[in-house]
Amino acid sequence: MGKVILASSPFPALRSLLGTLPKRNAFHSALRIAYIPTADKKEVARYIRPAVRWALRAAGFRVHQLDVAQASAAEIRYILSTCDIIWIGGGNSFFLLHALRRSGAADLIVEQVAAGKTYVGVSAGAVVAGPDIDYIGKMDERGAAPPLRDATGLNLVDFRVVPHLDNPGMGRAARAIAAAEREEGHLIHLLGDACTLVIKGGNVRTHFHHLLHHHSL
Repeated sequence: MGKVILASSPFPALRSLLGTLPKRNAFHSALRIAYIPTADKKEVARYIRPAVRWALRAAGFRVHQLDVAQASAAEIRYILSTCDIIWIGGGNSFFLLHALRRSGAADLIVEQVAAGKTYVGVSAGAVVAGPDIDYIGKMDERGAAPPLRDATGLNLVDFRVVPHLDNPGMGRAARAIAAAEREEGHLIHLLGDACTLVIKGGNVRTHFHHLLHHHSL
């Protein structure tokens, strides 16, 4: 099983990713990232895509953008099977899970992470990494995607992630979700916008980073 990095915001996620890599790969020029921005298709967050791509490339990664809602099955399989890191950005969790399931990318991602690849999930990408996503309805608009018959997530982790706990726009919804999840006894992890979780071999470590801006891509 590969490492799983979960975050509310992309730049803390990148810092945690860089911190997990061997120092000899300082420029990371040989590492390929499959960057999946699909969740932001109908979201304001899509406007920060170029900044995320730039940051990844500036760190030395080879970035292959993959919109699983548009790409062919052959392209999805090729990019996911040849990349080293799978990065799923933020947006609407329901639209994202629908696209991952419909395209067949969900099963491929689970297969690749099980084989040892690193998964980075930001905001919606962190939510879908868990057992299910139904709980996030207080934050994400369900109507952004066709009704899901099954809200089961990727099950890369055994807990639900509640992102954006301290975000000015989404913090209230996040805190309401957290309170409801605690009352129901579900296993949850709360993420502020400057916080990341790094999961490896069943161990969960929390990282805190300085954050200048609030983003959810």
